[in-house]
Amino acid sequence: MLAENISVAVNVVTFSQANIESLEEKWQRLYAHSDACFFLSWRWIGNWLTTYKPNLLVLEAVKSGHLIGLGLLSMTEERRHGFVISNCMRLHQTGEPYEDQIWIEYNDFLIKRGEEQAVSKAFLDALKRNEIQWDELIVSGIDVGRASELSRTSGMRALIRWQTPCVGVDLGKVRRSASSYLQTLSSNARHQINRSIRLYSGFGNVAVHRPLNVTEAIDWFNGFGEQHIRKWGRLPGQSGYANHEFVRFHHGLIRSGWEKGEVDIAVVKAGDELLAGFYNFIQGKRVYFYLGISSETNDNRLKPGLVGHSMMIQDYIERGQDFYDFMGGEDRYKKSLGREHGSIVKMVLQRPRFNLFVENALRSARNLLSRGVQ
Repeated sequence: MLAENISVAVNVVTFSQANIESLEEKWQRLYAHSDACFFLSWRWIGNWLTTYKPNLLVLEAVKSGHLIGLGLLSMTEERRHGFVISNCMRLHQTGEPYEDQIWIEYNDFLIKRGEEQAVSKAFLDALKRNEIQWDELIVSGIDVGRASELSRTSGMRALIRWQTPCVGVDLGKVRRSASSYLQTLSSNARHQINRSIRLYSGFGNVAVHRPLNVTEAIDWFNGFGEQHIRKWGRLPGQSGYANHEFVRFHHGLIRSGWEKGEVDIAVVKAGDELLAGFYNFIQGKRVYFYLGISSETNDNRLKPGLVGHSMMIQDYIERGQDFYDFMGGEDRYKKSLGREHGSIVKMVLQRPRFNLFVENALRSARNLLSRGVQ
């Protein structure tokens, strides 16, 4: 369907409780007719709006009187290298690093199933025609295939700032094979996990445990913080637990989503000994591994993280889930436990601006020099 058949409204909104509720009805209705993931659900987006109350541009695409597309864009000014001043639009992010550390993945416009190409073109064309002054559109955590599609559709220069593979486990396939999850792994991974379980069994039964109520769920989430900070650090951009805005966002997500079964918090223990902790999201039959911790040990025979994930994966198989998504990341353990199923990128679409042309030319020259030195 041609984008010309779609009308697009671009509205500047300062969010209040009233217009959050107004948007919720539209968002929920459209989400039910889309292929969007958990990070575009109202559970995530509504909590994002309620927590941070950002000033946004709201894109709405309508065809034949029916809503078929939505998108929320922030506007910020970015200064780089002493000479670049860029007015940046960001999709479903605020542009404030301490707020954007919540790590949205599989980001995109919310679009009715089957209308993705037409709505994307309509949105990008509308943004280019709009009187709002902007230089760059930044979409973090978007699927690489969708990024390529948006790049072609936009007619603008597209830059990839980072790219990372996504790894997962097809739980449905394991279930249909009548095998246990461990039987699907390499002999080396299986040996490490089985040996660890045997050793941990000396502390007691190795099992998955979950909170009894939402208050306990938040307590467990908070309890992961110290260990997470020890591993990842407390400087800006390191552990989210060192960032009050990150913690505040996830407290809201747990309160709204735990009893609905869309947020899952669990620990794997051997007797009373904590091996690993998990904070995951669930959308239908798909599980998204978002955050985890594992116990520290000086015994290299013990693999608490591998044991924890393997126990959780087997638990989800038995609960009828179909996919365990480790999402983005180069971590070696992910590739040991699952298979790559795609990748996500941070893409920047740039309008023709002289300062951006100079910046890109200098970056290309620097990269050529760097390769020459190597």
